[in-house]
Amino acid sequence: MNRKEIQVFDHILERTDFKDCAGKINISIFESEVRSWVPYFVYLPPNWNKEETYPLVLFLHGQGGDEGTFNKYVQAEQLNKWILSGDIEPVVIAGIRGDNNRDNVQWFTEENESLLIQEKGGEFLQFCQNSFNAGNQGTRISIEGHSRGAAGAIHYYLKYPNLFSSILAMGYVSDYTLDNNFLQGRNNLAMIKREATPLRLEIGTEDSFVRMKNRRASFEIHQFLRENSIDHSFEILHGVEHGFDTYWNYYSEEDMLNGLAHLKFHERSRNRNCR
Repeated sequence: MNRKEIQVFDHILERTDFKDCAGKINISIFESEVRSWVPYFVYLPPNWNKEETYPLVLFLHGQGGDEGTFNKYVQAEQLNKWILSGDIEPVVIAGIRGDNNRDNVQWFTEENESLLIQEKGGEFLQFCQNSFNAGNQGTRISIEGHSRGAAGAIHYYLKYPNLFSSILAMGYVSDYTLDNNFLQGRNNLAMIKREATPLRLEIGTEDSFVRMKNRRASFEIHQFLRENSIDHSFEILHGVEHGFDTYWNYYSEEDMLNGLAHLKFHERSRNRNCR
Protein backbone atom coordinates (compact mmCIF):
# COMPACT_ATOMS: atom_id res chain seq x y z
CA MET A 1 0.00 0.00 0.00
CA ASN A 2 1.59 3.29 -1.08
CA ARG A 3 1.20 6.67 0.61
CA LYS A 4 -1.27 7.97 -2.01
CA GLU A 5 -3.56 5.03 -1.30
CA ILE A 6 -3.32 5.53 2.44
CA GLN A 7 -4.53 9.13 2.23
CA VAL A 8 -8.05 7.88 1.47
CA PHE A 9 -8.10 5.09 4.08
CA ASP A 10 -11.61 5.55 5.51
CA HIS A 11 -11.16 9.23 4.55
CA ILE A 12 -8.68 9.60 7.44
CA LEU A 13 -5.57 11.65 6.73
CA GLU A 14 -2.18 10.87 8.23
CA ARG A 15 -1.18 13.69 10.58
CA THR A 16 2.46 14.31 11.36
CA ASP A 17 2.29 17.80 12.89
CA PHE A 18 0.42 18.14 16.21
CA LYS A 19 1.43 21.65 17.23
CA ASP A 20 -2.12 23.01 16.70
CA CYS A 21 -3.90 20.01 18.25
CA ALA A 22 -3.64 20.87 21.96
CA GLY A 23 -6.98 20.72 23.75
CA LYS A 24 -8.56 18.68 20.94
CA ILE A 25 -9.46 15.08 20.10
CA ASN A 26 -7.81 14.21 16.81
CA ILE A 27 -8.30 11.19 14.55
CA SER A 28 -5.50 10.02 12.29
CA ILE A 29 -3.61 6.89 11.18
CA PHE A 30 -0.16 5.50 11.85
CA GLU A 31 1.90 2.84 10.14
CA SER A 32 2.38 -0.48 11.92
CA GLU A 33 4.47 -3.48 10.91
CA VAL A 34 1.94 -5.98 12.26
CA ARG A 35 -1.31 -4.35 11.09
CA SER A 36 -0.19 -2.04 8.27
CA TRP A 37 -2.04 1.28 8.71
CA VAL A 38 -4.04 1.64 11.92
CA PRO A 39 -6.61 4.38 12.64
CA TYR A 40 -6.32 5.96 16.09
CA PHE A 41 -7.55 8.91 18.14
CA VAL A 42 -5.60 11.06 20.53
CA TYR A 43 -6.63 13.73 23.00
CA LEU A 44 -3.86 16.23 23.80
CA PRO A 45 -4.31 18.41 26.90
CA PRO A 46 -4.51 22.21 26.73
CA ASN A 47 -1.08 23.81 26.47
CA TRP A 48 0.39 20.48 25.33
CA ASN A 49 4.11 20.87 24.70
CA LYS A 50 6.23 18.24 22.97
CA GLU A 51 9.09 19.13 25.33
CA GLU A 52 7.11 18.01 28.40
CA THR A 53 6.28 14.42 29.38
CA TYR A 54 2.71 13.24 29.98
CA PRO A 55 0.97 10.19 31.40
CA LEU A 56 -0.98 8.07 28.91
CA VAL A 57 -4.42 6.49 29.20
CA LEU A 58 -5.17 3.88 26.54
CA PHE A 59 -8.87 3.50 25.67
CA LEU A 60 -10.08 0.14 24.29
CA HIS A 61 -13.45 0.40 22.53
CA GLY A 62 -16.10 -2.30 22.36
CA GLN A 63 -17.51 -4.41 19.52
CA GLY A 64 -18.83 -2.22 16.73
CA GLY A 65 -16.70 0.69 17.91
CA ASP A 66 -13.62 2.25 16.43
CA GLU A 67 -11.25 5.19 16.79
CA GLY A 68 -14.25 7.54 16.83
CA THR A 69 -16.07 5.97 19.78
CA PHE A 70 -14.36 8.00 22.50
CA ASN A 71 -14.87 11.30 20.68
CA LYS A 72 -18.54 10.44 20.06
CA TYR A 73 -19.33 10.53 23.77
CA VAL A 74 -16.56 12.59 25.38
CA GLN A 75 -16.05 16.27 24.62
CA ALA A 76 -12.55 17.75 24.56
CA GLU A 77 -13.97 20.87 26.24
CA GLN A 78 -15.00 18.72 29.22
CA LEU A 79 -11.50 17.28 29.56
CA ASN A 80 -9.93 20.72 29.09
CA LYS A 81 -12.08 22.15 31.89
CA TRP A 82 -11.01 19.44 34.34
CA ILE A 83 -7.34 20.00 33.54
CA LEU A 84 -7.42 23.80 33.54
CA SER A 85 -9.33 23.85 36.84
CA GLY A 86 -6.77 21.51 38.43
CA ASP A 87 -9.21 18.61 38.97
CA ILE A 88 -6.75 16.34 37.15
CA GLU A 89 -3.22 16.74 35.85
CA PRO A 90 -2.58 17.07 32.09
CA VAL A 91 -2.93 13.65 30.46
CA VAL A 92 -2.87 12.21 26.94
CA ILE A 93 -5.70 9.81 26.09
CA ALA A 94 -5.38 7.64 22.98
CA GLY A 95 -6.71 4.49 21.39
CA ILE A 96 -6.55 2.47 18.19
CA ARG A 97 -9.23 0.76 16.13
CA GLY A 98 -9.19 -2.78 17.49
CA ASP A 99 -9.88 -4.44 14.13
CA ASN A 100 -10.94 -3.30 10.68
CA ASN A 101 -13.85 -5.72 11.03
CA ARG A 102 -15.68 -3.88 13.81
CA ASP A 103 -17.68 -7.00 14.72
CA ASN A 104 -14.52 -9.04 15.27
CA VAL A 105 -12.65 -6.92 17.80
CA GLN A 106 -10.40 -9.04 20.01
CA TRP A 107 -7.84 -7.08 21.98
CA PHE A 108 -5.91 -10.20 22.97
CA THR A 109 -4.77 -11.05 19.43
CA GLU A 110 -1.05 -11.28 18.77
CA GLU A 111 -1.26 -8.22 16.51
CA ASN A 112 -2.91 -6.02 19.13
CA GLU A 113 -0.55 -7.22 21.85
CA SER A 114 2.31 -6.18 19.57
CA LEU A 115 0.81 -2.70 19.42
CA LEU A 116 0.07 -2.29 23.14
CA ILE A 117 2.72 -4.34 24.98
CA GLN A 118 6.22 -2.88 25.15
CA GLU A 119 8.03 -6.22 25.40
CA LYS A 120 6.30 -7.33 22.17
CA GLY A 121 7.31 -4.22 20.28
CA GLY A 122 4.60 -1.89 21.56
CA GLU A 123 4.31 -0.08 18.24
CA PHE A 124 1.45 2.19 19.30
CA LEU A 125 3.07 2.89 22.66
CA GLN A 126 6.27 3.84 20.85
CA PHE A 127 4.30 6.03 18.49
CA CYS A 128 2.69 7.85 21.44
CA GLN A 129 6.06 8.32 23.07
CA ASN A 130 7.66 9.68 19.90
CA SER A 131 4.73 11.82 18.75
CA PHE A 132 3.20 13.08 22.01
CA ASN A 133 5.91 12.43 24.63
CA ALA A 134 3.32 10.39 26.53
CA GLY A 135 3.68 7.14 28.44
CA ASN A 136 7.47 7.20 28.41
CA GLN A 137 7.55 5.38 31.73
CA GLY A 138 5.62 2.17 32.36
CA THR A 139 4.23 3.44 35.65
CA ARG A 140 2.50 6.24 33.73
CA ILE A 141 0.41 4.12 31.32
CA SER A 142 -3.16 3.09 32.18
CA ILE A 143 -5.81 1.10 30.33
CA GLU A 144 -9.52 1.86 30.28
CA GLY A 145 -11.85 -0.45 28.33
CA HIS A 146 -15.56 -0.84 27.62
CA SER A 147 -17.42 -4.09 26.78
CA ARG A 148 -15.02 -6.08 24.58
CA GLY A 149 -12.53 -3.39 25.48
CA ALA A 150 -13.17 -4.29 29.12
CA ALA A 151 -12.41 -7.92 28.25
CA GLY A 152 -9.16 -6.67 26.75
CA ALA A 153 -8.36 -4.60 29.82
CA ILE A 154 -8.87 -7.66 32.06
CA HIS A 155 -6.68 -9.73 29.72
CA TYR A 156 -3.80 -7.25 30.02
CA TYR A 157 -4.27 -6.96 33.78
CA LEU A 158 -3.97 -10.73 34.27
CA LYS A 159 -1.38 -11.60 31.60
CA TYR A 160 0.90 -8.57 32.12
CA PRO A 161 0.36 -7.63 35.77
CA ASN A 162 3.39 -5.36 36.12
CA LEU A 163 3.21 -3.30 32.92
CA PHE A 164 0.45 -0.75 33.65
CA SER A 165 -0.22 1.67 36.47
CA SER A 166 -3.98 1.01 36.55
CA ILE A 167 -6.73 -0.88 34.76
CA LEU A 168 -10.43 0.03 34.51
CA ALA A 169 -13.07 -2.23 32.93
CA MET A 170 -16.62 -1.02 32.17
CA GLY A 171 -19.37 -3.46 31.25
CA TYR A 172 -17.30 -6.67 31.09
CA VAL A 173 -19.87 -9.13 29.67
CA SER A 174 -17.65 -11.22 27.38
CA ASP A 175 -18.26 -14.55 29.12
CA TYR A 176 -16.38 -16.47 26.41
CA THR A 177 -13.11 -14.91 27.64
CA LEU A 178 -13.50 -16.10 31.23
CA ASP A 179 -11.76 -19.48 30.92
CA ASN A 180 -8.64 -17.96 29.39
CA ASN A 181 -8.63 -15.06 31.86
CA PHE A 182 -8.94 -17.47 34.78
CA LEU A 183 -6.00 -19.41 33.32
CA GLN A 184 -3.89 -16.27 33.00
CA GLY A 185 -4.84 -15.29 36.53
CA ARG A 186 -3.83 -18.63 38.00
CA ASN A 187 -0.56 -18.66 36.03
CA ASN A 188 0.40 -15.18 37.25
CA LEU A 189 -1.25 -15.23 40.66
CA ALA A 190 1.87 -14.54 42.71
CA MET A 191 2.93 -11.62 40.52
CA ILE A 192 -0.59 -10.15 40.45
CA LYS A 193 -0.65 -10.16 44.25
CA ARG A 194 2.87 -8.78 44.51
CA GLU A 195 2.41 -6.00 41.94
CA ALA A 196 -1.10 -5.07 43.17
CA THR A 197 -1.92 -3.00 40.08
CA PRO A 198 -5.06 -1.00 40.93
CA LEU A 199 -8.10 -2.48 39.18
CA ARG A 200 -11.62 -1.05 39.01
CA LEU A 201 -14.56 -3.06 37.63
CA GLU A 202 -17.90 -1.45 36.81
CA ILE A 203 -21.20 -3.02 35.77
CA GLY A 204 -24.57 -1.29 35.34
CA THR A 205 -27.78 -2.51 36.96
CA GLU A 206 -29.59 -2.01 33.63
CA ASP A 207 -26.97 -3.66 31.40
CA SER A 208 -29.03 -5.54 28.80
CA PHE A 209 -26.42 -8.29 28.41
CA VAL A 210 -26.72 -9.06 32.11
CA ARG A 211 -30.49 -8.64 32.34
CA MET A 212 -31.53 -10.32 29.09
CA LYS A 213 -28.67 -12.74 28.34
CA ASN A 214 -27.43 -13.53 31.86
CA ARG A 215 -23.85 -12.54 31.11
CA ARG A 216 -21.86 -13.07 34.31
CA ALA A 217 -18.31 -12.09 33.36
CA SER A 218 -18.03 -9.05 35.65
CA PHE A 219 -19.42 -10.95 38.63
CA GLU A 220 -17.34 -14.08 38.02
CA ILE A 221 -14.04 -12.24 37.58
CA HIS A 222 -14.85 -10.28 40.75
CA GLN A 223 -15.47 -13.57 42.58
CA PHE A 224 -12.23 -15.06 41.23
CA LEU A 225 -10.22 -12.06 42.41
CA ARG A 226 -11.91 -12.02 45.80
CA GLU A 227 -11.37 -15.75 46.36
CA ASN A 228 -7.68 -15.27 45.61
CA SER A 229 -7.37 -12.20 47.86
CA ILE A 230 -6.50 -9.87 44.98
CA ASP A 231 -7.30 -6.29 45.89
CA HIS A 232 -9.64 -4.50 43.49
CA SER A 233 -12.84 -2.46 43.47
CA PHE A 234 -16.15 -3.65 42.03
CA GLU A 235 -18.76 -0.96 41.43
CA ILE A 236 -22.40 -1.70 40.58
CA LEU A 237 -23.78 1.48 39.01
CA HIS A 238 -27.49 2.06 39.53
CA GLY A 239 -29.43 2.81 36.35
CA VAL A 240 -26.45 2.41 34.03
CA GLU A 241 -27.05 0.58 30.73
CA HIS A 242 -24.45 -1.10 28.53
CA GLY A 243 -23.36 1.85 26.41
CA PHE A 244 -20.02 3.54 27.07
CA ASP A 245 -21.78 6.91 27.34
CA THR A 246 -23.92 5.74 30.27
CA TYR A 247 -20.80 4.70 32.20
CA TRP A 248 -18.91 7.92 31.46
CA ASN A 249 -21.87 10.19 32.23
CA TYR A 250 -23.02 8.42 35.40
CA TYR A 251 -23.02 10.64 38.50
CA SER A 252 -21.77 9.14 41.73
CA GLU A 253 -23.27 9.73 45.17
CA GLU A 254 -20.59 12.40 45.58
CA ASP A 255 -22.14 14.15 42.54
CA MET A 256 -19.01 13.55 40.48
CA LEU A 257 -19.18 12.58 36.83
CA ASN A 258 -17.88 9.05 36.44
CA GLY A 259 -15.52 10.04 33.63
CA LEU A 260 -13.77 12.42 36.01
CA ALA A 261 -13.72 9.71 38.69
CA HIS A 262 -12.00 7.40 36.18
CA LEU A 263 -9.25 9.89 35.41
CA LYS A 264 -8.76 10.62 39.12
CA PHE A 265 -8.45 6.87 39.75
CA HIS A 266 -5.71 6.59 37.11
CA GLU A 267 -3.92 9.64 38.52
CA ARG A 268 -3.96 8.32 42.11
CA SER A 269 -2.55 5.04 40.84
CA ARG A 270 0.27 6.76 38.94
CA ASN A 271 1.17 8.85 41.96
CA ARG A 272 1.20 5.79 44.19
CA ASN A 273 3.57 4.01 41.82
CA CYS A 274 5.88 7.01 41.69
CA ARG A 275 6.35 7.22 45.44
